[in-house]
Amino acid sequence: MFVSKILSRVSFAVFATFAIFGPISNTAIAAAPNIDIYAQLPRTASVRVSPDGKYIAMLAPYRGDKAVFVYNLQNPSANTVIITPPKDSIVKAIDWASSKHVIMVARIRDKGAGKMKRYSTLYSRWVSTNVETQKSVILMNDKLMEKSYPITSAGAYLHSLPDDPDYVLMALAEFGIKPEQRHYRVNLNTGKERLKRLLPISTQNIAFSSDGEKILAREDYNRRNGVYKVFHGAGKKETVVYQSKFDKTKNRTTYFITVFDGKILMQEDENEELTLFTIDPASKTRAPFTINANIGSGHVYRPIFDTITDELIGISYTDDIPKQVFSAEPYKTWHRKAKKALKGNEVRILSRTKDNAKVTLYAQSASNPGTFYLFEPKEGKISYLGGSYPEIDPSQIAQTVRFDFTARDGVEIPAYITFPPGKTKASGPMPMVVLPHGGPSARDTASFDFWAQYLAAKGYVVFKPQFRGSTGFGYDLREKGYGEFGDKMLTDTIDGVRHLISKNIAIADKICVTGASYGGYQALALPMVEPDMFKCALSVNGVSQIRDILKYEVARTGNNSSAIKFWRRIIGDRFDDKDMLIAQSPAENVAKIKAEIVLVHGTDDMTVPLKQSKTMAKALKKAGRSGDIILLPNDDHNLSLPQSRKKMLEASDALFAKHLD
Repeated sequence: MFVSKILSRVSFAVFATFAIFGPISNTAIAAAPNIDIYAQLPRTASVRVSPDGKYIAMLAPYRGDKAVFVYNLQNPSANTVIITPPKDSIVKAIDWASSKHVIMVARIRDKGAGKMKRYSTLYSRWVSTNVETQKSVILMNDKLMEKSYPITSAGAYLHSLPDDPDYVLMALAEFGIKPEQRHYRVNLNTGKERLKRLLPISTQNIAFSSDGEKILAREDYNRRNGVYKVFHGAGKKETVVYQSKFDKTKNRTTYFITVFDGKILMQEDENEELTLFTIDPASKTRAPFTINANIGSGHVYRPIFDTITDELIGISYTDDIPKQVFSAEPYKTWHRKAKKALKGNEVRILSRTKDNAKVTLYAQSASNPGTFYLFEPKEGKISYLGGSYPEIDPSQIAQTVRFDFTARDGVEIPAYITFPPGKTKASGPMPMVVLPHGGPSARDTASFDFWAQYLAAKGYVVFKPQFRGSTGFGYDLREKGYGEFGDKMLTDTIDGVRHLISKNIAIADKICVTGASYGGYQALALPMVEPDMFKCALSVNGVSQIRDILKYEVARTGNNSSAIKFWRRIIGDRFDDKDMLIAQSPAENVAKIKAEIVLVHGTDDMTVPLKQSKTMAKALKKAGRSGDIILLPNDDHNLSLPQSRKKMLEASDALFAKHLD
C-alpha cells in the first residue's frame, strides 16, 4: 500500500572501507552553497541495521517529502525498497521491529480531535512494512484508535518482542466508563491486535523483561491528587517500593527509568547534578547510582537503551554537541575504537545486529554536518554510508562558537555565534541576524543547523542566545526562566545584542531577528520591547497573543494537564496575570513596533495554530501595515518539508537583503 513500485537500484554501497585502527576522512562533494541545498532535508538520516544484518534502512528525501530506503547488504545488486508514508502524513522516525519489518512513525492531521472535538491535532500512527513481501499496514484498528490516544513518548509502541518477530507490544489509553491502559499484541503483517493486559490509566513508564513478555516494574502518577508510586512486579504480585506526593498544580520531578541489575533506577529532576538513584525491591532502600564518566554538571541526561534487548547501556547528553557515554560492553569498546578511527568527530552508536557483527554510527564535528557509517567490529572495518549534507563543501561550513555574556542583572547567559565562512570576531562589525531557539525550555548546540548555516553563508553573523529558561546549562539557569516568558528571556537576548555591538562584532543599525515557535514569539516581541534595535523580523509559527495560546492549550489538553502546568509555570495564568500577558503580546502592541514584520506559518501547525499569525496579521493591517502571511501548505510546527524550508529562506533573503545588505 505504501511501498512504492520497486525502482532500479539506488546505490548506497560503501563509498570507502577503512581499517578501524587508522583515522578516517571523506571528501564532501564540492558545490557552491545555494538555497536548494540548504533547504533540502538531510540526504541521509536515521540509519538503522536490521537485527540479522541483512538490511540497512534510512530516511532520505523523496518527491518533496522523505521516505524510508531499504538496502540489501547481502545482495548489493538487489533493488532498493522505497517506503512512502500514508497519504497526507509526514515520516517522523523509523526502526526495525524484526529482521524483516521496518516500522515508521507517521504524523497525521486529525481535523476533529482534541478536547470536545473542537480542535485539530496531529497524532502519530505506526506503519509496518515487510521488506520481503513489500506490504505495508497501519498498526491498530482505526475504530479502536478513535476512542483512545497513544501513551508513551514513542507513540503507543512498547516493545519489539524479539522472540516473536511477527508481533510487537503496543498500548492505548481508553476512556470509557472505566478509564484504563490496554496493552495489545499487534501483528506486523496484518496490523490486527489482540488484548494482552489491562493496567490503571495512571500508569506512566514501564520496564519489561528483555523478551517484552513480563512487566518488571512500572510507575503510577495520579494527576488529580499528586500521588506518585513505583511498583515492582506485576499483577497480584506487584508491590509498592517507592511513594511520594507532588504539588498537583506542578509537574512531578521524580521519574522512573528502568530496572537495572535487579534494582529500580530512578532520576530526580530540578537539580544541578545528574541525580540517579536505585531502589532495592526487597528492602525498599534508596542508594545513589553513578555512571563512571566525567561529564560535568548541569546537562540534560537521557538513558540509552539497547535497540534489541531494551536494556540500559549508557546515557546521552549535550555539551555544545550531542554526546554518548556507555556503561556496558561491548558498547564502551565500540565507541572508543570508532572515535579513534573517526578522529576529530563526536560519534554516536545508533543500532546493532543480534550477533554484534554490524553497528551503525553517526559522526559529526565543526566541519562535518553529519555522516553515517557501518562498523564491523570483528573485521575492524568502518564503511561510509552517506552524509547529511554532502553537497556542502567543507570550506563553506560556517564555524559556530560559544560566546557567553552577562545579563543586566548579573546572570551569566550562554550563547552561540555562527560566523560567515572564513570570518571570525576580528572580521567585524558585520550585519547580524538574531536567531533565538524555540521551547522556550530547550537549547541550541554547536551542531550543523541548516537555518543558521544558510544565513551565515549569505554573509550575516548569526547570534543564538541561550536565555534563562534554556535547558542543558544547569538547573539554576532553567529555574530563572520561570515566569519570564515575555520579560527577562527577552531582555537577555537584548543584552546579548548590546554585548556583540560593544565587542565590534555586530553593526548597530543592521540587526534583524528571526525564529520559530518561541523563537517566532521573540521575533515579534523583541521589536516591541526594543523598537530601535531591530530593523526587521521574520516570525515562523510564532505566538502573537499569549492568553489565546493558553486558552487553546486548555481546550486541547485539559485544565489539569502536564502541558498547562508547564505553561503556567513558564508564562503565568491567563486570568490572574491578564494585564501582564496583554502587555507581553505583540498582537496587542503593534503600535510599539517599528521593524518590518514578515509572518510565516504552517497550515497544519497544531502546536502554535495558524490563528496566532492571523491575529498578528489582522493587528498589523489595522495599524495600516502589511499583514500578509506566507503559508506553508501541509506542514506542521517543525518545518518538516523541504518546500517549506525553501519558502522560509526565500522570505528571509528578501527581507534581510532590504535591511542588512
